[in-house]
Amino acid sequence: MAHINKKFIKNYSLHKLTSMQIGGPAKYFFVAKTEKKLIEAMLWAKDKKIKCKIIGEGSNIVASDKGYHGLIIQNSIKHIQTTNNKVNVGSGKNLLKFIFKLNSLGLTGMEKMAGIPGTIGGAIYGCAGAYGQEIKDCLLRVKVVDASAQLSTSNPKAMWLTRNRCEFDYRNSIFKKNLNWVILGAEFKFKKENPKKLKKISSDIIKLREQKYQPGLLCPGSFFKNIILKDLPAKTRIDLFKKIDKGKIKYGKLASGYLLDLVGAKGVKTGKIKVADYHGNLILNQGGGKASDVAKIAKILKNKVRKEFGIELEEEVQYLK
Repeated sequence: MAHINKKFIKNYSLHKLTSMQIGGPAKYFFVAKTEKKLIEAMLWAKDKKIKCKIIGEGSNIVASDKGYHGLIIQNSIKHIQTTNNKVNVGSGKNLLKFIFKLNSLGLTGMEKMAGIPGTIGGAIYGCAGAYGQEIKDCLLRVKVVDASAQLSTSNPKAMWLTRNRCEFDYRNSIFKKNLNWVILGAEFKFKKENPKKLKKISSDIIKLREQKYQPGLLCPGSFFKNIILKDLPAKTRIDLFKKIDKGKIKYGKLASGYLLDLVGAKGVKTGKIKVADYHGNLILNQGGGKASDVAKIAKILKNKVRKEFGIELEEEVQYLK
């Protein structure tokens, strides 16, 4: 694998990779445009006995100020193949671009997810969704490789997992339990719809999202997961209902941003990291922010909600250390 050494970048700043523009240097960085190259890079890291992390576009990552003492592989596998209503796509494909492609083909099922940042792989990993649609809805199967297995480029031992085997739940999947499993691609099946109708839906939702996530903001989107009411203990749920507007409940969930607004999260600031003045679940880097300050603010906000409502907020973002 000597030839692959030339493609590695040393001491690559992680703030260039993340939407928050936070993070120190990765010891090694590599962009994998094919499944073979991604596996080659993983094997290289295993051979060198250094840790390895695969990321997409960094939209949901808070990288350590100290950087990453190993290899960061950016998944850039972006192929798309369509056969009638079925679509096979690489996990490194940008989610919004994929949705635009589906809209143009008149394939419905993901148009309401327009504007969610990141890649197909990241969306599957976190079971992304919005406005009543989730990426799992039209998913048939996911192509995975186990990084802990004895791999080779000639025999990558890739496996296909059906949707049921992925154990999807709200912002959760089997991939969060099996961190060695690397998502290579996915296959979807969609229903047909008028392309103009789909494009209009996506366009309207993007405009709506931009009222909250203004273009250019250095943020990971919503920082905390919303609260699934059925998962709360009965007493906690009863006490909560005494303090909230029940009209805020949608799809069986209560927005974390609403609870954060109630406890005065807006405008809370530590260093160059600040909660938006207009939304409690939007944590911004004002420029030159540090991951340590993100962690401090997250702790402050979690404590506020726990004290007032007895609810433990859970981060939607992933910490990269």
